Amino acid sequence: MLRDRGDINSGSRWSRVKDSLRSDSRYKAVKREDREALFNEYVDELRAAEQEAERAAKAKREEEEKLKERKREMLKRKEREEQEMERVRMKARRKDAVTSYQALLTERIKDCEASWTESRPKLEKDPLGRATNSDLDLAERERLFREHVNGLYERCVREYRSLLADVITVDTATKDLEDGKNILTSWSEAKRLLKPDQRYARMPRRERELWWRRYADDVQRRVKVTGSERNEDKPNVDDSSKRSPGVRKNQSRR
Repeated sequence: MLRDRGDINSGSRWSRVKDSLRSDSRYKAVKREDREALFNEYVDELRAAEQEAERAAKAKREEEEKLKERKREMLKRKEREEQEMERVRMKARRKDAVTSYQALLTERIKDCEASWTESRPKLEKDPLGRATNSDLDLAERERLFREHVNGLYERCVREYRSLLADVITVDTATKDLEDGKNILTSWSEAKRLLKPDQRYARMPRRERELWWRRYADDVQRRVKVTGSERNEDKPNVDDSSKRSPGVRKNQSRR
C-alpha cells in the first residue's frame, strides 16, 4: 500500500498521512499499534535509498570530474609539448636563417663602408631568398648586416696597423728626407710607401691618415725613449775630466 502511493517520500510524516490511508483495506488489516511503526520503517527505507542514491551520484560526479581533470591535464601537457616542439623548430629555423643570411653577407658585402640603405635592395635580390626569409625579421637582418660591416672594419684596421708596423719601423722613422721630413712627419711620404699594399686600399679613405698619425705618434715616443736611454748610457766627460787631476795628484803623492 505505501509503495503504491506516489505521494509518500522520505520527508513524509505519519500524522499527516494516516488520514489518507484509512479508507484502504490494507490499512485496516494492520494492527493499530503496528501501523505507525511500519510507516516509519518504510520512510527510513526511502531515506536510506535516497542517501545511497546521493552517495552513488556524488561518487559518479567525482569520478567524472576526475576524468575531466585528467583529460584537461593531458590536453595541457600535450599543448605544452606542442609549444615546446614548435619553439625548438622555430629556433632551428631561425638558426638556419641566420647562418644562410651571414653566408650571403660574406658573399656580397666586402666593403666595410657599405650602407644598409644601399645594400638591402641588392641583398633582397638573392635568388635563394636568404635576405627575405620570414624566420628573420627586418630589424634582425639589419643588425646582422651592421655586425658584419663592423667585423670587416675591425679586420681592415688590424690589417692596416699591421701594414704600418711593417713599413714604419724605428730605422725608417729616423731617416730624414732632403727637406727634413720623414715617414713620421710627412703623410705624403708615408702614403707613397703604404699605397702599393692592398691593406692600404681596403682601409676607409677618411681614416688612413688618422691611423697613420696615431701610429706615427707612438713610434716618435718610442724613438725619444730610446734616445734618452742611449744618452744615459754615455759617460759624462766633464765629470771624468774633473776627477782625473785628483787621481794624478794622489798618484804623485805616492
